[in-house]
Amino acid sequence: MNLSIAQFSILSSPLKDALDYLSQGGYVIYPLLGISVWMWFLIIRKLRVLSFWRKQRGTVSQKGERYAITEEFEAGKTGWAETDKRLLHALIQKRQDDLERHVQTIFVLAAVAPLLGLLGTVTGMISTFEAISRFGTANTRALAAGISEALITTQMGLVVAIPGLFMGHVIRRRIDDIQNRMESWKLTD
Repeated sequence: MNLSIAQFSILSSPLKDALDYLSQGGYVIYPLLGISVWMWFLIIRKLRVLSFWRKQRGTVSQKGERYAITEEFEAGKTGWAETDKRLLHALIQKRQDDLERHVQTIFVLAAVAPLLGLLGTVTGMISTFEAISRFGTANTRALAAGISEALITTQMGLVVAIPGLFMGHVIRRRIDDIQNRMESWKLTD
């Protein structure tokens, strides 16, 4: 029993330190954390979808990316050349739209994060100037709290934004590759 309590205290200490650190960032930290969680949820979800497409492409049984579209096309085929061509284009466009879903949201969340960090910087500096006007420069603790809020929110905004933008571009590149292959299907069929 003591071993599990000791293990818990080992794990809870870094978590407690991280929460204490983040709480110094003021109220702007909470929307930043929410944006980060939402953005990473979308990134992981999109990477799982792209991983599925990549695995499908590499299968030996020829049931790759094209298989599902072809199967759906065969089920809805009418025998009229123009109608069938439009059906194929619509099926490919639907798959492309599904791939595209949430990519812009990832980029928007990554772009909003540094702006929230900047808002935290402004509120932290306002707190610092309020402390100076109340106590002068004698109360260093009040000054440090405002400066800490400003720096922590700026840091958090960048920590959320930079990996989010990077992963957004990785996802965008992979989706573009898949969509280019789908466009070639329109030309060959």
